[in-house]
Amino acid sequence: MSRLGDNSWGKTSVRVSKIHRGDDEHGFSELTVDVQLTGEVEDAYVRGDNARVLPTDTMRNTVYALAQDHLGDDVEGFGRTLAEHFLTRDGINGANVELREHRWQRVDPYGFVGGSSERRTARVVLGADTDATWAGVEGLVVLKTTKSAFRGYPKDEYTTLPETDDRILATTITSWWKYSRVPTDTTATWNRVREVMLERFFGDWSASVQHQGWMIGQAVLEAVPEIAEIEFRLPNQHHIGFDLTRFGMEDRHVVFQPTSEPYGDIRFRIVR
Repeated sequence: MSRLGDNSWGKTSVRVSKIHRGDDEHGFSELTVDVQLTGEVEDAYVRGDNARVLPTDTMRNTVYALAQDHLGDDVEGFGRTLAEHFLTRDGINGANVELREHRWQRVDPYGFVGGSSERRTARVVLGADTDATWAGVEGLVVLKTTKSAFRGYPKDEYTTLPETDDRILATTITSWWKYSRVPTDTTATWNRVREVMLERFFGDWSASVQHQGWMIGQAVLEAVPEIAEIEFRLPNQHHIGFDLTRFGMEDRHVVFQPTSEPYGDIRFRIVR
């Protein structure tokens, strides 16, 4: 005899935003909410009886309805309000509510700019034979409009990419570095590594993404002797020249088509 195992149902990626109106300024919140419920819904599976299946559409609407009075700075409190509400519904015995806040930075009493994708990262690995400390950065978006080239690569019958001595180079830097000796001030060291990365990205001419990354990594190792090795992931986020001559126009090579995918994906490690 077969039986129903663990199960849940819910609504994922409910996006909700709210203005917090004040006398002299407004606040603003934006969340993405995921809801998963568990309960006595076996009959829905085995008998087609939906009497206790709260619609996921209702879950979505509940997020918006309760946000009016309960969504504020206390994101965890709003999650609890939602979970407690769902548990009052017949047959529901568990509620899992996850919330991700999208950061907005105030620029005036009624204006905001979106938060950066950049994150500082860290990793500590400890074990019987392991004691390693890593630091890193992810989501560091950079672009330069010149001082990058790509030529001299192998070509075959499927090659269409033209060589260039001057192009846009754009990437989102993800990097991890391992310390041979943990610096006394890890925050100052992290800031120094980031500073060096930006100095070399914008300051150096490069023959490829690989060449650019090598120069950045070498500069970091030179600037911070406590780093034993550094690794990078550098997606080549293409901006492709758009041919305006097809419209009978002079093409001055200043208009491009950004492409999100597919993209080049360059990964490497530099070790002392």
